[in-house]
Amino acid sequence: MGFKAIRRRLRFLPLFRREEGQAVFEFVLILPFFVFFLLLLIDFGIMMYEYVSVSNAVREGARYGAVNCGDGTCTVDGTDGVRQRVLDRSGGILSDPNEVTVGWIDNDADGRNYGRGDSVVVKVDHDYDFLFFPNSILGIGEITIPVASCADMRLEQTDKGTGLLSGSECGG
Repeated sequence: MGFKAIRRRLRFLPLFRREEGQAVFEFVLILPFFVFFLLLLIDFGIMMYEYVSVSNAVREGARYGAVNCGDGTCTVDGTDGVRQRVLDRSGGILSDPNEVTVGWIDNDADGRNYGRGDSVVVKVDHDYDFLFFPNSILGIGEITIPVASCADMRLEQTDKGTGLLSGSECGG
């Protein structure tokens, strides 16, 4: 290898030492992570919106059951009114009535769960599916985050009906 060959190779060396495209290259490397983080942040924001909406709907349903159970409509078949109230107040998030559980608790241990001071308990167990990262794209199996809420409210008046569904407390 002669002097001319070495000189020819050294002539292109400054082209490889320039740093003008370094910032663009680093930006291109970081951009997918930034977009992923941004979409994940939006997804978690939507999940929190669902949680707040479901919690509000459960409170509304429990309040509806506590106030409107004086006329005998809160029988076993009458829980559909409370369930429908929860579904209506969820802002379209809940659509399956089987996700809503309604029950009454005998708080004063008098053998009946439909008296004034007893509780109506409304629970919702809903699964949040990711919006931007569906399971089919991720390919790692079923990923859902449970969005659950429970509300317990005292009955305002004794129900004229009997045989209300027994429920369990929110903590249990």
